[in-house]
Amino acid sequence: MNAKTIRILSFLGKATGLALTVAGPFAGTPVGLTVFAAASFLKDAVNRIGDIADDGKPNDSFKA
Repeated sequence: MNAKTIRILSFLGKATGLALTVAGPFAGTPVGLTVFAAASFLKDAVNRIGDIADDGKPNDSFKA
């Protein structure tokens, strides 16, 4: 999975979470916030894992 794919999936997850928070059947419930937070967390986790897999050091050499 390349960095562009990760960015696109993260954006879609965050947009879905925001839409669920503001409108839709789950408006006013924590479902949208949970989706938004999960998308943010997963992007950060993938960046960290990719960074360590890239050169073995957490030095921000892998950007997604």
